[in-house]
Amino acid sequence: MTAFLRLLLWLSLGVGLGAQAATSTDLRGSLVRVRTSIQPFDQFRPWQKKSPFGLSGTGVVLPEGRVLVTASLVANRTEVGLEKPGSAEKCSAELEAIDYEANLALLKPTDPEFLKGFAGVGLGPHLKAGDTAEVWQLERNGEMLRNQAEILSAGVGRYPSDEAGFLVYGVRVSLPKRDDSYTLPLMRNGMLSGMMMAYDRDSQEGTAIPVPMIEHFLKDSADGKYAGFPTLGVSWSTLRDPNLREEVKAPLTGGILLTRVNPIGTAGRAGLKEGDVLLSVDGFKLDEDGNYRDSLYGPTSIGNLVRTRPHVGSSAKFKISRNGNEMELTGVYDRRARDEVAVPTLQFDVAPRYLILGGLVFQELTGTYLQEWGDKWSERAPQRLVQLFSFQQEMKLDPKKKIVFLSQVLPSSMTAGYQHLSGLVLTRCNGQAVGSLEDLASIADAVSAGDLVFEFMDDPGKLVLDASEVKSSGDQLGKSYGIPALRKL
Repeated sequence: MTAFLRLLLWLSLGVGLGAQAATSTDLRGSLVRVRTSIQPFDQFRPWQKKSPFGLSGTGVVLPEGRVLVTASLVANRTEVGLEKPGSAEKCSAELEAIDYEANLALLKPTDPEFLKGFAGVGLGPHLKAGDTAEVWQLERNGEMLRNQAEILSAGVGRYPSDEAGFLVYGVRVSLPKRDDSYTLPLMRNGMLSGMMMAYDRDSQEGTAIPVPMIEHFLKDSADGKYAGFPTLGVSWSTLRDPNLREEVKAPLTGGILLTRVNPIGTAGRAGLKEGDVLLSVDGFKLDEDGNYRDSLYGPTSIGNLVRTRPHVGSSAKFKISRNGNEMELTGVYDRRARDEVAVPTLQFDVAPRYLILGGLVFQELTGTYLQEWGDKWSERAPQRLVQLFSFQQEMKLDPKKKIVFLSQVLPSSMTAGYQHLSGLVLTRCNGQAVGSLEDLASIADAVSAGDLVFEFMDDPGKLVLDASEVKSSGDQLGKSYGIPALRKL
């Protein structure tokens, strides 16, 4: 199981206080049990999957007969089933929409009559620090357990699969151990105000996906064409230093300095450039720390302003200062800067790509591969790969070209002395640049005799295999290691 899933598993929660059983029938028809069979792909052995395992969660029934869960509950799923509380009645479910960055998923029962009679719950109020709520759980007999909760904070923070930041609630609640403790609703006055997504037993504190995120997700998925949450496609720094403000000719107060602008992102296509001082977004002024004044949350990071409030396709308006001259620019929100990258952050439900040549296993770098190295992947994974992943924006890697690397060497008659090699970034093969596994396959397939010369960024610099031997030994190599196919492109 990946570190990402282990972070979210709550199956070891201790018995807490402050919970009360709810027997009134007005709460019934709000929740269902969700059972999933999970089988992740093996990033280290990309030709196979890992051993399957099961997860249990609690799904929130919405008025239109859909079931809301966290995306982590259904990642790499092979089967999803729904179960009515207090009965053995079951039904399989289909995925209608999913967003791994926002950690939200929408399920639909395959039997349209399965949720007949379920009233479902509506979306509740937006919560702020100091508000109280309840976290609902299901008892084994189907009764509801309501746990008193307090909202500790509401601000922009990182989600398990997102680095840019989304709005998140900090929650204090004492949760007793139950079977369905993977996904839990945060309720206020019988209405949904959030979804719990992490919990720490010792501190009795956790995080929840706020209702503004859920509203955005449901509205976007309503037409069956889910687009996701928009991004600006920029990096920025604060402007608290008066010397820096003077150097970039910024106004006396407010604004942040854009240190990188992705040309295919929302900001880049609107005309913003590196070195610009961003003063406001959609009429909301920014202070020197990149915060705007939110009517409910107070000073809040720009991340919430540009990711939760607008939708992909809606208009964007920017006020900037460039070399001391203020101007307004307009554009359209999208998320291309997140999707079109050289090294994808995380990939779910997708088999890793690979190519095996004479025992040399080549893959394309992803954040998912790096996370396979465990909680301390940034220390344990090959450092060249970590560097390329972590600083791909600063290094301005071409999003149309992927990072192809030698992930491992399978012992064979051709690879004697090479078995210790791994994590080497491939740059060229037979003198031709390699920007994808397809490039490498095309080069190798075109050589029937002579050598295949692989050039890498780091030592040993080059590896050489006999091309004819690579072709003739392919079938035997697959049989020896139980590999069904020597390539997946």
